[in-house]
Amino acid sequence: MRRLALFLLLLSSPAASAPKIAVVVDDFGLTYKKNVPDEKWYELKFPITYAVMPASPRSVESGKKTKAAGHELIIHFPFDPYLSLKLPKDSVDPKDLEQVEKLLDQAFKQIPDAVGLNNHRSYKGTMNRPMMTAFMERLKKRGVYFLDSHVSPKSVAFEEARKAGIPATKNWIFMEEPKHYSKEFAAQMLRRCAARAKKLGSCVIIGHHYFHGTYEALVDEVPKLQAEGFEFVFASALLEQ
Repeated sequence: MRRLALFLLLLSSPAASAPKIAVVVDDFGLTYKKNVPDEKWYELKFPITYAVMPASPRSVESGKKTKAAGHELIIHFPFDPYLSLKLPKDSVDPKDLEQVEKLLDQAFKQIPDAVGLNNHRSYKGTMNRPMMTAFMERLKKRGVYFLDSHVSPKSVAFEEARKAGIPATKNWIFMEEPKHYSKEFAAQMLRRCAARAKKLGSCVIIGHHYFHGTYEALVDEVPKLQAEGFEFVFASALLEQ
C-alpha cells in the first residue's frame, strides 16, 4: 500500500521545470563588414533577446527587423562613457539628467516596439544610486522591463529598478571578454551559464553581435543544451515582478 501511495503521489506531482537560459545579444544598430551579418542572427530559430543601440546608423532598421523575425526586442541604453556625465555621489546633476532624458526619448522614438531595456557599458552610471533612482522613475512610465547588464559587481541598477516597481532581472555571464572572442571561449561561458541554470533554475547570459565565435557557439551549443533538457527563453521570462 505504501508503495502504491508513493507511486500515485509521484504521478500527481508536477514535473520539475526545465532549467531556463535567456540569451541576450547586444549592440544591434552598429555593424561593420567584418561582423556577423545581422540577417544571420535574425534567421536563428530559438528564442533570443536582441538589444538595439539608440542613436546608431541602423537603430530604426534593426528594431523593425528584430520584431519581424520574431525575436524579443529591447533597447541597449548607454550612460557613460557615451554621455559625458558628472555623476556626483549624493545627488543627480541636472545636466546629467537632461542628457539621459533626451537620449531616452530618442531611444523610444527610434525603437518604439521595445519591451525592455538594458544598459550598454555604463560602469560608473550603474553604480551611481542617485542617477539610477532618477532613471528608473522615468523608465517606469514607459511600461517596459529592465535588465541589469551587470557590468560592475557594484551595480545598483537592478535594485533601483525593483524599488521603482519595474519588472527586472540581471545578467550573470558574458560570452566574451577582452581578447577572448573565440567560439571555444563563448561555448565555455554558455556551459557555465547552463551549470548555473541547472543549480538555480535559470540564468541570463549576454553576448555581442559582432563576433563570429559567439554566433557559432550558439549555433552549435544551443541544440545540444536543448537536447539535455535546457529551455531557452526570452529575458522577459526571467523577470522578478
